[in-house]
Amino acid sequence: MNKKLIALALAALPVAHAMADVTIYGTIEADMESSKTFAAGVGKAANGAGQLKSATRIDDTGSLIGFKGNEDLGNGLKAIWQVEQGLSIDGTTINASNTFATRDSFVGLQGAFGKVRLGKLSTFLNSDAGAPDAWIYGNAGVNGLSYSSINQLDGRVKNAIRYDLPEVVAGLSGAVLYGTDESRAVNATTGQRQNQQVWSVGATYTNSGYFGTFGYNRFADDYVSGNTLKGGNYWRLEAGYNANNILAAAYYGQSKLAIGDGSTGTDATFSYLFSSVANSSPFTSGSELKKKEAGITLGYTIGAITPKFSYGRVWGASVNGADVKGHLNQYVLGADYALSKRTTAYASYGYVQDTYQDNLNNKYSNEHTVAVGVQHKF
Repeated sequence: MNKKLIALALAALPVAHAMADVTIYGTIEADMESSKTFAAGVGKAANGAGQLKSATRIDDTGSLIGFKGNEDLGNGLKAIWQVEQGLSIDGTTINASNTFATRDSFVGLQGAFGKVRLGKLSTFLNSDAGAPDAWIYGNAGVNGLSYSSINQLDGRVKNAIRYDLPEVVAGLSGAVLYGTDESRAVNATTGQRQNQQVWSVGATYTNSGYFGTFGYNRFADDYVSGNTLKGGNYWRLEAGYNANNILAAAYYGQSKLAIGDGSTGTDATFSYLFSSVANSSPFTSGSELKKKEAGITLGYTIGAITPKFSYGRVWGASVNGADVKGHLNQYVLGADYALSKRTTAYASYGYVQDTYQDNLNNKYSNEHTVAVGVQHKF
């Protein structure tokens, strides 16, 4: 619906003056893809030892809708709020409870001191970093840097408070986030009360198109080592140039987290890769997983077309202190086509070379995804 018509409709309401600062925004996007990936979950047999078959998919790649607004409180102070939730236009249920606020949702204050928000909030790496993964893709595809921490680890923290610093130095921004553990559940292994609080810090500096970003996240009582609760963490450094139609971005990071389902404080990098294989140890849930990652993305805009290429690598994995042989190499090639300022068509191809093996030395299939799609922002 035309935004001017919406504004006229609101103006006709008695409460229009109370709603005038509300902004409705969102993204609708989907693709058609041919995927041979572990996330797609199509194996040659139930016990296929990691051997895959291709499948055709129509995937929502990240649709969302949000509502946000502010109120001027005077003296440079504003009240701010936002409610945002994910959608699923392909018919797949990603929000089974039909609730709002599945994404960044908050209430807070903003002024010369910076910005303070309370709610479900992104870590700094999730909201202010991620330039190297400049791709549109779904959860089952590898036509993006799907094995990087940008995709696997960056996320949101519930029951959180976040403080964003004011821009004292031009181009410099930063934030600190703290997420509470309201349940303080008893750990089944140690019998101790655990505190799975989350800390996130980060900063970025941009100047004339050049940028550098660093973020660090710590998760207390993340996993059990022996009979002791241990904290996990990960960090990532990004740097590059994004101006004058050029994108050149690189990253390097390290992580030490519990193997899990991708919820806060766990690492799901290998979850699909080994989930359907009975003899996939040592990648078992709850174990300590350390690994390294690095990658680079290059792109150049020519008129309405932006061809891009990415390379990512995951290596140096160890589980509970024992080295794991193997690595992942990921390659992505594609292009975006700007149909307008708000609508983009894209095509991409991703390939993952996997040298890991299970504990019976069975090799796993390499993965690939071919996709074409459309994204519209409003």
